[in-house]
This record gives sequence, structure tokens and C-alpha cells, in this order.
Amino acid sequence: ALGVEWHSAADFLADGLKMSASFSTDNGAAKTDTARLENSWGIGATYVTTAGDTAVTIGGGIADGEIANTGGQSSSDKGGFNLGVSAVTGDLTIGVGYGDGDTFVSTDASAANTEVDGSVLKAGVKYVTGDVTLALGMTAGEAKDSTTLGTPDTTDDSNDSTSASVTYAVASGVSAVLGYTT
Repeated sequence: ALGVEWHSAADFLADGLKMSASFSTDNGAAKTDTARLENSWGIGATYVTTAGDTAVTIGGGIADGEIANTGGQSSSDKGGFNLGVSAVTGDLTIGVGYGDGDTFVSTDASAANTEVDGSVLKAGVKYVTGDVTLALGMTAGEAKDSTTLGTPDTTDDSNDSTSASVTYAVASGVSAVLGYTT
């Protein structure tokens, strides 16, 4: 029924800072056994600055959604946050980001929900020299899920990976890539 967004101008309160915020409410329809979004909000910011010859970007945000229903199933809220930093100096780029949150997903046609609490860390580095780009990245993620809403399971599922690649610009618009992921 109501949705409001606000976006700051560039250089809000400080050089290089931008912010955004939003809020929304439901349409007022009657609640049912199936969980639905009651209201949601989010706020985020980016800050861009330089340190010598290095351009640094820092960004982050937080969001939450309240869920409502009237049926026998209980429902947990959805929410989370993220934070990331990247630095670019000449032909070298380094970045790292982290996100954490909780949500629930419908697992079958019976409208049973599964709660999922998870987090992920990603980092990477890229170097460009002439027609060759070297890249290295890693991802580490874990999550807990449970069919008992409001009570996450105690067992972690995880997925970790590392990857590396070499890209050669053969011609305009044509690249050859050799990569490896484990």
C-alpha cells in the first residue's frame, strides 16, 4: 500500500558518500495460511575515496522484511546485511565482500517452509598486463536450514572454492581463457 524510497545526492555529508533507504508496507489483504510480506525496509551506502594512487570503494547495506500469516505454520522474518571493499591501483584490483542473513523458502506444494541462515565471504584479485589478465578468487559459504521455523538447525552445510584464470585477448572481442576451480 505504501512504498517510499530516498536516495542522497553524491557527496552526501562527506565527499564520496552516497546513501539510499527504502520502506514498504503490504497491500492490506487478509492474512492466509501462506506467509506473505507484511513490510520491509533497507538502507545502504557507498563511500568512494582515494589513498595515494589507489581508488577505494566501501559499500554496505542492511535490510529486513517482516512476514505474517494466520495459519498453523509459523514464519520467521527475512533479513541480512552485506559489506564490501574494493581497491584499484593501476592494473591491479583487489576486492573482498561478506554477507550474512536469514530467510525462508517454500520447499514443496504443501506450503511448508524451511528456514535458512547463511553467510558467504568472497575475495579476489585481478591483474591486467597488456593483453593478459590474471585472476584469483575464493568463496567460502555456509548455511543452516531447518523445517522448524524460528529455530535454525545446528548442522552447517558449507561450500568453499578457489579459482584461478589466465585470459588472453586474441583479437578485438575474442579472448582465450584457461581456468581452474577447486
